[in-house]
Amino acid sequence: MERQADVLRSFARRIDPSDAGAHNNLGVFYFKKGLIEEAIERFRIALELDPKMTVAQRNLEISYTETGYYDREVAELRERLRQDADDRDARWELGRAFATLGLYDGAIAEFGELLSRRPDDMAAVTQIGLAEKQRGNLDAATEWFRKAVEIEPDSTVGQFYLGEVLYNRGQQAEALEALTRATELNPDNAEAHYLIAFLLGEDGRHDEARAATKRAIQLNPSFGRAQTNLSLEHYVGNRKSGPFRLPGDRASEGGEEGGLAHSKLGQAFREQGYYSDALREYRLALDHGEDRRTVLHAMAEVYLLKAEHAAALDLYEALVSEDPSLPRLWNERGVVLHQLGRPDDAIASYRAALERQSDYSLALNNLAVTLAQEGALDEAMTHFRAAADADRSLAMPRLNLGLLFLKSKRLQPALQAYQQVLAADATAAPAWNGLGLVLLELGRPEDARNAFARAVESAPESAEAHYNLSFVLSTLGEYDAALRSVTRAQTIDPYYVPQKFRLAIDLQLGDPLINVVPEISADIEAEAAGADFEVDPGVLDEIFAGLAPVQPAQAPSAEDAFALAREYLNKGLFDLAATEAKRSQTRGGDPVEGAILAGTIHARQGLHGEAMERFREARLQAPDRVDAYLGEFTALLALNQGAEAADDAEALAARFPDDADVGFMLARVRLAKGDPAGALTALDQARSRAPQRADIHRLEGDIASRMEDWRTASEAYRSALELDPKLIDLQYTLGQIHERGDEWEAAEAAYRAALNALPTYSEAAVALAKLFVKRDTPRAAVDLLVDILSVYPSDLEALAMLGRALIKDDRLDEAIQVFQRLVAYDDASVEAIFHLGVALARKRLFAQAVAAWRQVVALEPSSSEAQRARRLIRSAADLQQVFSPEAA
Repeated sequence: MERQADVLRSFARRIDPSDAGAHNNLGVFYFKKGLIEEAIERFRIALELDPKMTVAQRNLEISYTETGYYDREVAELRERLRQDADDRDARWELGRAFATLGLYDGAIAEFGELLSRRPDDMAAVTQIGLAEKQRGNLDAATEWFRKAVEIEPDSTVGQFYLGEVLYNRGQQAEALEALTRATELNPDNAEAHYLIAFLLGEDGRHDEARAATKRAIQLNPSFGRAQTNLSLEHYVGNRKSGPFRLPGDRASEGGEEGGLAHSKLGQAFREQGYYSDALREYRLALDHGEDRRTVLHAMAEVYLLKAEHAAALDLYEALVSEDPSLPRLWNERGVVLHQLGRPDDAIASYRAALERQSDYSLALNNLAVTLAQEGALDEAMTHFRAAADADRSLAMPRLNLGLLFLKSKRLQPALQAYQQVLAADATAAPAWNGLGLVLLELGRPEDARNAFARAVESAPESAEAHYNLSFVLSTLGEYDAALRSVTRAQTIDPYYVPQKFRLAIDLQLGDPLINVVPEISADIEAEAAGADFEVDPGVLDEIFAGLAPVQPAQAPSAEDAFALAREYLNKGLFDLAATEAKRSQTRGGDPVEGAILAGTIHARQGLHGEAMERFREARLQAPDRVDAYLGEFTALLALNQGAEAADDAEALAARFPDDADVGFMLARVRLAKGDPAGALTALDQARSRAPQRADIHRLEGDIASRMEDWRTASEAYRSALELDPKLIDLQYTLGQIHERGDEWEAAEAAYRAALNALPTYSEAAVALAKLFVKRDTPRAAVDLLVDILSVYPSDLEALAMLGRALIKDDRLDEAIQVFQRLVAYDDASVEAIFHLGVALARKRLFAQAVAAWRQVVALEPSSSEAQRARRLIRSAADLQQVFSPEAA
């Protein structure tokens, strides 16, 4: 069962990381299989990628409320904050949980608390702006994003969000200015390009809008895909007790949505390349009475895509026999026959399609490809031209025609064919690649290099274009650049596969192009006349006109390649960061840098196991990357497995003895291994190399505290604070140390210093209040705690301390109210019940006091409160007699 779950989880690595719809649909699939946490994570990612995706929002709400996950998560986060109000990660996660469920007031309150502690917290500012935008308060959102831009003027993320909210407010000119600035700061900001396209289109600048759209789709292909987004709405209504079920898991309940559930899910799986899952859903669709012909046709297409041609042919034969009038079926049947090596039958099937629709461009194209394979070149050229004329928006016939001319050495018409494609679409990578091949044949390597560079720019994942670029660079003697290009090509595809002819079928919502198998270039004989052709320089000038020069040999630096991903990471937008990092790597970013960045993102998300794998992957590829080792060790420490890093940490320190980061990590690992003395030795060496690092002094204080060397700990913490006054929690820690030594004034000074730096520091306030009570100044304690509780009314520790201070100040009625409130919140809190009894006894309500103390004894008989309660019960009985009316 666990193995099956691991297989299901592996789907996350197979989808486009930038496709919000794919994450949403995968979440539905996970939910169906009972992987609730994985489903929730997918819905969260979908919403971070596309906050306007209402179906993902609703799916997340259903997942939360149907499973109780939300209540558990919020309770756990609040408990973490109760124990440590400075737990930034817990507060951040709580804010995000509120935001994703649309509880924007709660989200803004949590992020506002982070901002109160650090006013320049760009990530918190961004999150408040997003929350305001999502709840429709665009004026407030605008102000927050303006503040973000003021804090960090060179942030492409801040400029984008400002531009987006200005666009939503109808301030097009300002929006375009901000979005343009965002693309200037980082040209890889796909979302900014996409929104610019809308603005330009609304302004009537359609050519510029098309260019912006193409650039956005190049950077983020999901912008160019339509997709069915699945919903849990139809599933949860049919679920009874027990495991989650789809409607199709029992008798169909009718209705359009319920009746097509399996067909739609199958289509979604097919679009993501999960062909086996798609076929399973289509079979379930047949079992539950969904439209038979539609489902069989969909299954035939999937078998074709899986290259299971015999199974596909069986279905197409059945479909055309039932309804021979559809040209689309005959065309697809021809593709299957072509792939099975039955060219005569394929030609007959294509001709049958054309008999039913003479201008069917896809059938004309496919017939031409098969005729070319059979040596009928002139007829093939005629049909390619007819296909191009029948559908001028379809570039494929002209690309195939250009390839046919190229393979037959008819270079002038090949050049013209590719030129026609580029005139319609200057980013057509196959046309640039074909043009480069023509120019190589003509002995013009410089021009060929420019053409291949255009192909690489338009299609960074085209292995053939990278290989061809490397070949021509080598010819030109640019060997370093050639090596970079061929290395990139090999990461995409280890084998060079030359450009192929293409067949086409009418797949809905997908790429209709399928490469022909087998390769047919050997069947086409070259014509010698082509060798004498001289290209007109004016033609090349026309093709390259207006295009900015390309530096094909220069790959972007790793820092530049991942700049946008790092920005998202710094803003706390972890899912966007992870998505952008993957996209950057596919565009040529250094895989080692990508792995380290992915590890850093996972670590910030608390996914330390995933982080460890990414860092380990990076250091195996680049053994000299110290940051990869440090990332792996940090992940092991977070997993409480720091001792496992001991040998590697010692070896790394031996290799890099002057690296303060390495020495600091060695100290942490030695401490985790149970060697505090060795940790101090490593810290001494690290401090000698970086004496101004506060974290080194802080760790020294932590180690000394563990060894109960309070004087050394105090000195170390003071040194850390001198170097970094923002370490406010160290003031609190110093106060605790001073209290241990009965240094009351020093303790009070430390707590006050913490509160002066952060007036809402609850732990410091409670500690100072306890100190006031110890020193018989309860009124000061009450005033202090009331201020804190006005900010955190549910801080139970502060509330309990307030009750004790009120008893000390002889304000018994108020104390009783406080402890009754605590007991109402937690009726098993022995501390609250015990002190309630104390307050009642001070009021001479002995019977009620005794009842409270007996409850303490019953709840926790062995606790210190129970021991004190037993003594007080005996005393109360005596006092009750003394103060009873009869005694009086």
